[in-house]
Amino acid sequence: MQASMVAVRSTDGDGLPSWAAVQVSDAEADGARGSGQIEVRILRGAELRDAAGAAARALQDDPATVASYGDDPLVRLTHTYGLFLELFERTVAPQHGALCGGCVLAVAGVLPPGTCVGALMAPYVESTLARADPPLGDPLRPMKLWATWAAHDLQEEHWHIGPVGVEPGYQGMGIGRAVMEALCLDLDDHGQVGWLETNKERNVGFYSALGFELVDEAVALGVPSWFMRREPAS
Repeated sequence: MQASMVAVRSTDGDGLPSWAAVQVSDAEADGARGSGQIEVRILRGAELRDAAGAAARALQDDPATVASYGDDPLVRLTHTYGLFLELFERTVAPQHGALCGGCVLAVAGVLPPGTCVGALMAPYVESTLARADPPLGDPLRPMKLWATWAAHDLQEEHWHIGPVGVEPGYQGMGIGRAVMEALCLDLDDHGQVGWLETNKERNVGFYSALGFELVDEAVALGVPSWFMRREPAS
């Protein structure tokens, strides 16, 4: 799952910059570095740590994160960064990111079949969902969300997408879409089903435009989750 991509800059109707991923030669990708262009590619080495930081900053105010860890943004950042770093360090799946001048601005994480929350939480789903919601500060509180996601996990073989996040300050420019387009292209090339959950209703439209279909909904810790499946394009 390797691809050389750059994101081509254009301007939307409001005069804001936007980006679209296009496949290029390795030489063209090398030329984009240092030019202010956005490069979309598989992350390497220490870039995964940077990607965990970008995703943590992007998602520290996500409804699921706030419900799990409370109002303190530093507490939320600490937990999400640790979670995403562990995820990127333990998976062998290539992770797509967007970089500018070597700085990681966005990531579209993905886990291969059998390694996502559905598989890891499967032994604990029934007992976790049977208990009352743990209070804020209880380390078991996030498990209520994870167990809910596991209970609704797609039963067929799939690649589980997430975290998907763009560095605050660079959102709304199409960078996240460019990274997701690159990931979806790889899924298509390999005939792989994509699966994700999102806790923001506006993201349903974003993912629908990429070929995902809404298949289920659930609520945990007072937070709704929308579950979406993507059939690989033929």
